[in-house]
Amino acid sequence: MLAPVQDRGSARRTKSNARSVSMGVSTGAALILATVAGSAQAAIAPAPAPAAEAPSEAAATPAPANDVSADTEASPADAGETTSAPPEEDSAEADAPSDDATDDESEETETSEPVEEAEAPRPPRIDGVYLGGMAFGGIGLMRLNDIPTSGPFTAFGGTATIGQMVFPWLGLGLTAGGAGGVRSESGARQTLGQGQLGFEFKFVPLPKRIPLSLRASFGFGGGAVRQEGVAARSGFGGPQFGAAVRYEFFPWAKRFRPFKGGGFGLGPELGWTGFTPAAAGRPMSNIVYLALSTTFYFGD
Repeated sequence: MLAPVQDRGSARRTKSNARSVSMGVSTGAALILATVAGSAQAAIAPAPAPAAEAPSEAAATPAPANDVSADTEASPADAGETTSAPPEEDSAEADAPSDDATDDESEETETSEPVEEAEAPRPPRIDGVYLGGMAFGGIGLMRLNDIPTSGPFTAFGGTATIGQMVFPWLGLGLTAGGAGGVRSESGARQTLGQGQLGFEFKFVPLPKRIPLSLRASFGFGGGAVRQEGVAARSGFGGPQFGAAVRYEFFPWAKRFRPFKGGGFGLGPELGWTGFTPAAAGRPMSNIVYLALSTTFYFGD
């Protein structure tokens, strides 16, 4: 009889233990399900609305489209402020000129303005080897030993010159020329004849700007005066000097020699030539003249 009683007691204990285990399992499962359900609700729940104190930040920095929609659902006031900012940016962009329009305007300005080409440097005209001559007219003053000459002579003459510009401002050459003159003394006709040979120095102060030259010469020569009705003649001679200033025009240089120096020049010359007396009271001759000079410069 004891064995069956013991078997029933062990069976009861086994059943109670099984119930305890099943209750613990069911309690744990319920806790796990509650935890999972709470995390799922937290993930599904919408994000909290932004604080009412930060509307300026939302207006200054536009949020992405997804965030804007979320904020709109959360706070209609913030959504209104957020949507009002983009039109201002659009109006500013509309007022500002586009880059393409600016580029077109700059291109039109550049094309409308004429492009000034750099001018080539003008070549010097008084340049190189030169050949020249002049014809002049003026007055001559003479002093002679045997024939009285109380008045001036009407003088005329000419010279020929060959030389070279050794520097842009200096030329050296040889010159030869002669002069004649006439006057009347007490109803008697007097005639003058003279000639000279000398060296010439030509100075050009501004060779790149003004074709103006200063000439100085020295040499030797002589002359004589004859009077109508007098067989003898009275003369003079010795060292000869001269000085002049000349301005030249080059009318055909730009056409025929636009990029080469030299050319054909012509212009007025005002000067003096004279034979100085060898001693006090000795014969002398002085001619002041205005001439037309012509010179051809071959250039370099």
